[in-house]
Amino acid sequence: MTAMKEQIAQHTSAQTTQQQLPDDPLAPKPIRFTQQQARVTQAYPPHYEDADEPSSRPPRSAMRYQDTLPHQYRGQTVLPAPPEHLRRQRLTGNAPGQQQRPSTRRNKHWSVYLVTGMATMTALVIGLNSLGSWWQHVQDDWTYGYPRTYQTDAVVGHNHDSRAHPSHFLAINLHGQVEVFELPAGDPTKVHVFLGPLLSGNGADQVVVTISFVDSDHDGTPDLVLHYGDNEEVLDNKGGTFQMPGGKV
Repeated sequence: MTAMKEQIAQHTSAQTTQQQLPDDPLAPKPIRFTQQQARVTQAYPPHYEDADEPSSRPPRSAMRYQDTLPHQYRGQTVLPAPPEHLRRQRLTGNAPGQQQRPSTRRNKHWSVYLVTGMATMTALVIGLNSLGSWWQHVQDDWTYGYPRTYQTDAVVGHNHDSRAHPSHFLAINLHGQVEVFELPAGDPTKVHVFLGPLLSGNGADQVVVTISFVDSDHDGTPDLVLHYGDNEEVLDNKGGTFQMPGGKV
């Protein structure tokens, strides 16, 4: 206010000097106010004093940021819109100098990780077992076909068989019924059929059946060993033929 009053006093003094003195090229030029400065000058009454009066600044509750046109807030102090980072701080509640609030998210209990790990391992084991079973099934299809069939030749002393004319054996799993066919010395007119066990349960018709020969009773003639799954049965070589356990032919 003091600076404004000094400008007003200088303007008044310049007008008085211009009226009393003739035109002097060395005289200072009078101060000319713009229309805006003139309106500001006329806004103060003549009896206005810049005394130590209480501050006439309106409270902060009356201040409005200028988001719209100024004429909408007549009679109120309008301030320019704050910078973007101040708006963000006001919305988030993190004003300068304030400590950021720690995260309230609770740490997961160790049991959650334990249960998740066990479930993952269980699913992995089941998946690997299923994959292994599927691959074994594919290999059995390639090797033994369907129905599961196995055949081999051996000299067992039937029908005068020999290395030149061995006996031919064929084992088959026909819908769960295990059967063994023997062609002594390769002669199909003297074929013998031996009925093995009847398998049951899920996938019984997928069980692989094989045969081998070993002299289990040490009588000098090879006995027939029937393999199906994890089980096996021995057919004794007696009297020119094979006998099932219990003496059945």
